[in-house]
Amino acid sequence: MQLLKHWPSEIALPEEVKQALLTHLTEPFGDEESAKIFWLEYPSMIVIFDPNDPLGSVQWLNDELQHQIEFAQLNPEYSDTLTLGYNIKLSITSDAGNGIYLVSAEGTNG
Repeated sequence: MQLLKHWPSEIALPEEVKQALLTHLTEPFGDEESAKIFWLEYPSMIVIFDPNDPLGSVQWLNDELQHQIEFAQLNPEYSDTLTLGYNIKLSITSDAGNGIYLVSAEGTNG
């Protein structure tokens, strides 16, 4: 599992999935620079579930993070397909637009 609290520049995903994720994150803003500015002002979090993560891997996180991830899994604002069997869910966590993105491959606990 990867936890990112910054704009994703170096992430352990297949290149095609990484590019699909960056495109997905940039799309609402029109360009990557505008998206990065938003992320600096209103930090969001990306949780990437790796297909090799053991079941229950979130149990090692603090209670607040576990609750946020569980909320995002059960109550996403939307879900979408990226590529190569990867999906993304977004849960907005503040009025400013901050959120938690869950990225997972089919068959993982995301």
